[in-house]
Amino acid sequence: MKFSLTTKLGFLSFGGVYLALAVILGSLYVLRAEGRLIKQLDEVGATFFREPFTVNTFELFDQNSQEYTLENLRGDWNLVFFGFTSCPDICPLTMAELDKFVRSWSESEQDPKPKIVMATVDPANDSPAEMKRYLSRFDNEFVGLTGDPMALNEFAKAFFVGFGESEKIESKLEESHAGHSRKREGAIDHSSHLSIVDPEGRFVAALRPPHRARDIVKAMKLITKK
Repeated sequence: MKFSLTTKLGFLSFGGVYLALAVILGSLYVLRAEGRLIKQLDEVGATFFREPFTVNTFELFDQNSQEYTLENLRGDWNLVFFGFTSCPDICPLTMAELDKFVRSWSESEQDPKPKIVMATVDPANDSPAEMKRYLSRFDNEFVGLTGDPMALNEFAKAFFVGFGESEKIESKLEESHAGHSRKREGAIDHSSHLSIVDPEGRFVAALRPPHRARDIVKAMKLITKK
């Protein structure tokens, strides 16, 4: 059967319309699915970035004094936290929850567990040896990063982390349990969110404090299986 030129053009027009509709419907499906993901993540304190942020190359050192670069982040899912070993509250609480998280993940997931990376905001005091001592109380695969202050500052900027030393408190604080007074040194103010880095080395999501192991598990399941 032969078709006229007009009929052929009509077929092409209909085909174009159907193709356009398929693209539109496909886009709507993706947007709706992404919208559900964002809502589910928000319920556990996570923010997902539609456009991942690039992490620039960096050179730091881990707790074994081995060079640590962007290539070390690639190939695995990572949870990056900024803190310091003499932090009295937020840091040890967060690290304890991350320790619970990796144990829960290992027990329930077949996929490789995400890598936990703690980068110090106090490089003057947190040497590789000090980071190693501090991390010894947690999962033995945790990574602790330190290095040049400028390099750490640039690394922190990639995750929108700010930090700096607060004013020193000159007044003496009574230590009832020790029976004497001591002068409290200035704490280091720093952002305490968890940064999620994908296997391509991109910053794809952030978890807001306070951190709970069960919420971290839910967030990572949603993101790694999206």
